[in-house]
Amino acid sequence: MEAAIEAGFAVEVDLQLTADAGLVINHDATLDRTTDGTGRISDYPLDDLRRIRIRGSDETLSSVTDLLALTSGRAPLFIELKSPADPTAKVAMASVITRALAGYSGAVALMTFDPDLLALLRPALKDTPLGILAGGEEHGSLISRFGRDMMLHTPRTKPDFVSYYAVALPHPGPALQRRRGRPVLSWTVRSAAEAKRIEPYVDQIIFEDFRP
Repeated sequence: MEAAIEAGFAVEVDLQLTADAGLVINHDATLDRTTDGTGRISDYPLDDLRRIRIRGSDETLSSVTDLLALTSGRAPLFIELKSPADPTAKVAMASVITRALAGYSGAVALMTFDPDLLALLRPALKDTPLGILAGGEEHGSLISRFGRDMMLHTPRTKPDFVSYYAVALPHPGPALQRRRGRPVLSWTVRSAAEAKRIEPYVDQIIFEDFRP
């Protein structure tokens, strides 16, 4: 995050819901791949997670409060909410991120793969850009995947922007949303060549492993 801020880039992070309805930064739902811990994040309270060391570093996991304190408006934030399956947990996630952002004055946008979570966020965060992630999902039936890839939920969820899987571009789903005036981001772009290939189809990229 500090390197991104120093370079003048926006920061993209993923948040997971903890056992006590906190939010912790981690891409995976489990700890095993990237930390010295084991098991599912949803089984741990936030304070315990904040003591778990990130593998290969002296850093420990950070909460959403840590994130906002660190960035402190110095860079735009794109926060992906890793939506839990349980409907009650979705409500908890929407509530805790709403409270966390209430006192934050920096630029921030939220995004999720989950249309139901996006619909929950809309009434409470009217002034916060809310986006839908799509493309690259393999779970569910062919019909349900088609609906998510084409973003057929948009009349209900009304996303402000779309973030689409780079490998799947070009795709008629994000192209249609772009024609309707919704900016399209793409994830995750890992080379200058890939950025160049998808340039006609997107307005911005989420990248790693190179500097555009």
